[in-house]
Amino acid sequence: MTSEKERQKKAYCHPALFGLSDAALMSVYKVTGVKKVPPGEVLVKEGDSDQRIFLLLDGAVQLLERRNGRTAKAEVLRQGDTILGAASFENGKRTASAVALEPISALVLDEGSLNAIPPHIQSAIYRNLNDGSQRKLRQSAAKLAVLSDRNERLTSLMTHLLETRGQTYAGSEMIQGILKGIPRLPMYANRLAVVILDQNVSTRDVAELAKLDPSLVSVVLKTVNSAYFGFKQKISDFQHAVLLLGFNQVYQLVMDAGLSSTMPKTPAFRELLFHSMLVSFVSFEISQMSQLKKAVAVSTIGLLHDIGRSVVLLLKGRHPKMGFLIDLLDQSRLGALLLQEWNIPEVVCRSLEYQSYPEWLPPEKIPEEHRKHVAVLYVAHLCCDYLQGKSEDELPTTFLAEYMAELKRPEGALSEFVEKVVVPALKKKQNTFPEDVRDFITRGEQYLVEKKTRDVTASQQNPGASSVAGQKNP
Repeated sequence: MTSEKERQKKAYCHPALFGLSDAALMSVYKVTGVKKVPPGEVLVKEGDSDQRIFLLLDGAVQLLERRNGRTAKAEVLRQGDTILGAASFENGKRTASAVALEPISALVLDEGSLNAIPPHIQSAIYRNLNDGSQRKLRQSAAKLAVLSDRNERLTSLMTHLLETRGQTYAGSEMIQGILKGIPRLPMYANRLAVVILDQNVSTRDVAELAKLDPSLVSVVLKTVNSAYFGFKQKISDFQHAVLLLGFNQVYQLVMDAGLSSTMPKTPAFRELLFHSMLVSFVSFEISQMSQLKKAVAVSTIGLLHDIGRSVVLLLKGRHPKMGFLIDLLDQSRLGALLLQEWNIPEVVCRSLEYQSYPEWLPPEKIPEEHRKHVAVLYVAHLCCDYLQGKSEDELPTTFLAEYMAELKRPEGALSEFVEKVVVPALKKKQNTFPEDVRDFITRGEQYLVEKKTRDVTASQQNPGASSVAGQKNP
């Protein structure tokens, strides 16, 4: 059991009590208490408004903050550190929770105990606390400067690496030989993609042009009347399909059929194409929400974004013993070069070149003319992955806030954006989607409901430390 003398000895080590005489320390101890907290328990909770000051005499606490809807670890406080009262923080509420990492002892100063301490001792404690805060600020500023410099260097290195690799691919005879061996898009799909990406052509113009291509109309009617959609009444003409499904969905059918014809009919390719279709649909909705002029163009980028992965799958099928080397190929660059070979407009090819940038780099590293397209593709991809059960901690969201700001979206977290914006938008059009897409939306909704139930249950069972448990097992 800790004696009073030993406890005082520990107190001498705390900067807030430096310079106090033994008599002054005794006057402090008479009106305060030492709080002991075992590992895993909460010392203070984010959002509370209590004014207690905790002087850490022993042990360590982990600060946890809510950032963009998620609980994130901040710094670790140890012996000699101070947790100030809520009045010192934003809106008079604590901005972080403090959870004990190991057994802690903390001297507790509240309003009543401070008022009972002689004024000159109060002044000395507040002066020491102020000096400690200033010292912390200087240390934080120095650390921030170091981190900023390090981040700038890493960003420059990553940008140089990505740009250099792209130049190498474009000039490689081996890569060009690989691409020339890939079957081309059917004429109807290629022509439709080129026309629809023309900035001066309206959707109505494209629909009128499409009706004049017998092979294109045939593909649409064959697909829309299949079990894929499950319509009870037969759809007899192209215009009826457009009115029933909407032009974007019909366009998706055409491009889907075109891409399917270039690749083997294997489960791996079908799965990849289905994923691309999901990203395309979500890209279209995000583009409309963000008021981008050519939402259907961004939808095209979404549909074609994984064409490089298709090339990799095709190569691995042809050369199974070289799978390890083939996996090292840059899929984004392969896809962009293949689409150039197919004479797909530059806006798509260039956007695909930059699609991996958001995982590593902020938006300003992408040319402005392609930045919003890449931002939509990146966010749409994250949304689809999230709906398939991946947690935000598993996804590359380092620069998500910056890309959401680029799209003028106010949502702070991916979970909020998916639940409140993306899923409701998809549900409004659910009846116009193919059956497997409708099933995906339904499963995604069920996942969100189950996730929310799990989160509520965890919070009720352990309201103080649920955020810590959530980090260990997302």
